[in-house]
Amino acid sequence: MRSKIVSVVIGAFLLLIFGSVWRLEYRSRIEANKIFGNMTYLTNSPYFSEDVSLVNGRYDWNHTSEDDVFVFYHLRYSGRYVYGDFNRDGLRDAAVIITECSGGNSDENLVAFLINDGKMLVHKTSGYLGDRTIIRSVRAHGGKVSVEMFVHQDRDCMAGPTCHVIDTFEYNDHERWLDGKRISVKSIFDPFILMLQNPSSLLDLPSWSYVLQRCNV
Repeated sequence: MRSKIVSVVIGAFLLLIFGSVWRLEYRSRIEANKIFGNMTYLTNSPYFSEDVSLVNGRYDWNHTSEDDVFVFYHLRYSGRYVYGDFNRDGLRDAAVIITECSGGNSDENLVAFLINDGKMLVHKTSGYLGDRTIIRSVRAHGGKVSVEMFVHQDRDCMAGPTCHVIDTFEYNDHERWLDGKRISVKSIFDPFILMLQNPSSLLDLPSWSYVLQRCNV
């Protein structure tokens, strides 16, 4: 009887700790999304604008020209971010994933470095990740940012990148665009990872055929 009571007490205590940690993480993420989803970001379309300010994670613009051509632009904050001291000045910076489209059906993913100037975070530079890449994770280590993702390889359809890589970027305040160092991290689990991105596709045989063939499994 005593052992059961002790087990219940320990279980309740561990559940309380887990709940507290989860609540703090949840509140921290809400606060971060509020900040990053309402920031000013540099654009990849200087002919349109040097920068745009998001509202609730998005910015949209469209216009029909005098010759009846419809043009548009949008920028999105993806909800993925990581903190770190990327310029090594002792202040907490951030790197976030944003998605930009300046026409056509492309969705270009970027990692945006937000540098703390002592008062606020300011978008200083970006690293290009690719068109319609599937982002798996964003991590900071040793002042660098690594993005694990799937990118396009030869004969991939535009909506289905299957090449598993990690791009690592190091901040440089003299560069507007950063070049990442890419390594391959292909594995036999890639088809399952890709299919789980959209669980409804797990029962779709053509989708399985595609990822198994393209991932060389």
